[in-house]
Amino acid sequence: MDALIRKYDNTLGSRLLLTPAEKNAASIVHDHLEPFYKTTNNMCMNKVLTIGLILFFMDHISETIAACREVRHYPDWLKNSAEEMAKKARNFNNQVCNIFTYMSAILDPRIKGELIAESLNSENFLEEARNHFIRNYSTSHFPSMTGGYGAQEIEDGGSVSFAEEIARKKRRASMSNSVTDELTQYLSEPPAPIPTDVLDWWKGNSARYPRLSVMARDFLAIQPTSLAAEEIFCGKGDEIDKQRLCMPHDSTQALLCIRSWILAGMRLKVKSTEIDYERLMELAASAATTADNTTSASDKKQK
Repeated sequence: MDALIRKYDNTLGSRLLLTPAEKNAASIVHDHLEPFYKTTNNMCMNKVLTIGLILFFMDHISETIAACREVRHYPDWLKNSAEEMAKKARNFNNQVCNIFTYMSAILDPRIKGELIAESLNSENFLEEARNHFIRNYSTSHFPSMTGGYGAQEIEDGGSVSFAEEIARKKRRASMSNSVTDELTQYLSEPPAPIPTDVLDWWKGNSARYPRLSVMARDFLAIQPTSLAAEEIFCGKGDEIDKQRLCMPHDSTQALLCIRSWILAGMRLKVKSTEIDYERLMELAASAATTADNTTSASDKKQK
């Protein structure tokens, strides 16, 4: 802040000189908000964002909020703000705390059981996950491993000896144990580093966990967050501040359109300090119509 004030000293003069108390308040707010900025930045920059990683970050956010409420030198207004944030965090945890988010989280090799969010860390969820895995991924995706009749048995009229029935029961029990062992083995190993590409990890380990990798493919496909919509909203927030909340819809659309033109490299020559957005939109529509007419006339000439 001091560097910014010095940079624009000629323009601002002494209007933005802060008192020691104001500087201290700004420093406290900065320290409080910095973890939120880092968390948001990490989520936006992550190549493969999963539910497990989102819950991992949100667990950190909850811890940050709880720590803020316990710091003695923080002002009451900041502690009250942290209390409201804690309510939202609890509401979020209550909404996402279920068996499906748990299974999605543990199937992220970076999270597994060691870095799972505290709100999801339950033995009941683990047992449900095992049952779901055995019930849905033991044989249905691997028909060649089921205990069906072989070609020779069908030719013989489908007769199966008493000894063969006993052998099949043992094979099915052994297969069920091997399925459970896949999940047990996977969870017993330490998590992969956070920068790991989750999809590449499962591709490289599909031979070790043939059934579990199929389950991971299903659950990791769940969209963890509506990031694209959030980016659009944030872009509008940059352009539409509190002083422009009453701006009509057409003007808002024109402003965002002009911003996209500028970002694309288009240069606008403006003589006055006020931009006639409606006129610009009319010119843009007219130019588009002219281009369409030109294309149509060219097509007719060719014919």
